[in-house]
Amino acid sequence: MALVRRIGSSLLSHKEYSRFLDNRKWLEGALEGFSIENVLGISQLSSRPSVLMYGSCVSGTAFSNADADYAVLFLTQGNTEESSMANMLNYTHSKFIEVKREHHQKVLLSILEHIRVSFCSTVVKCEQIYSARVPFIRLFKSGANNTEGSHLDVSLSFDGPRNSLLLRLYMEGDPRLRCGVLCAKKWCRSQGILDARRGWISAYALTVMYIFYMQVTKRTARIIDESEVNNILYCMSKQMLEGVNECFPFVGDVCSCSDVDIKNVLSDLHGFFHFFGGSMCFDFDTDVVDIRKNDKLVSKESWLEGINHFDEKTRWNLLGYETIMIRDPYEDHNLGRSVDFFRGERIREVFRLASETKIEDVLNELAKQGSLSSV
Repeated sequence: MALVRRIGSSLLSHKEYSRFLDNRKWLEGALEGFSIENVLGISQLSSRPSVLMYGSCVSGTAFSNADADYAVLFLTQGNTEESSMANMLNYTHSKFIEVKREHHQKVLLSILEHIRVSFCSTVVKCEQIYSARVPFIRLFKSGANNTEGSHLDVSLSFDGPRNSLLLRLYMEGDPRLRCGVLCAKKWCRSQGILDARRGWISAYALTVMYIFYMQVTKRTARIIDESEVNNILYCMSKQMLEGVNECFPFVGDVCSCSDVDIKNVLSDLHGFFHFFGGSMCFDFDTDVVDIRKNDKLVSKESWLEGINHFDEKTRWNLLGYETIMIRDPYEDHNLGRSVDFFRGERIREVFRLASETKIEDVLNELAKQGSLSSV
């Protein structure tokens, strides 16, 4: 129970989460009157912008001092399939207007200018990062009444909120799974293998791996149809624009780790490390991590067959090194694409060593080091 208490005490606080919500409300208010149609020169299609948070603060896997990301989305009010708009918009999700990536910079710059006009004294600084896979602008906002300021990373990402909400549904439905994800996340971070920007796996990829393991080994009955998330997001966006409610319950209310049998969680963790670190369960050369319910892939070969019509550059952008194949629940790319051969071997070695150690000793050592109370 001491371990459970330590995990609980290290999660994102109500105070931190309230700050994220305040920033979301401020940003949505700052976008009052913004028109994507004017920016792109297209006919009237959308209502006023809706702002959704995404990241671990939404999925239920956030520790103290975590950040929130903000997506500006546009709900449709008209026909988005006019041929004149085909080069600017995607038509995959009929209830939202999705701007194609090559036009993100133009729209984000217009959003920035719109906010500057009305809130020039509030936004003290900004950064524009358009070279990232998901382009975004970073707004540095001054605090009210001499309070500490904050920054907001703002994008047009539709997949960010979808991915976060999908994970949240998994965390809400299975407290045991969530507790295991939190422990695995802490352990992998302490081992230095949880940093996609430096060629390792991301916390998001690790969570998908853990869900996959729990499904394959029948330790969880949760299998969520990823397509259902679109309708949930639409309802959330619509309700917030109508002022019905905040629609973002506190991350700590997802479920309590105290509701689970810690012995089961420890057994799950040991099995997880053995599943990916051993040689008899998951084969990194042939297998694929995929938690999709629709069009599920079971092998690397089938994934490669599906993209054999792409050129080498496109294949690289989608799959990367192909060392660890983790299929994104919504997008076409590999979540492990940045992991090269040597880092892949290191990740497997970390998992293997963890599987050969009493998992209680591993987590108790983390607790002694204070790792369970930091990001």
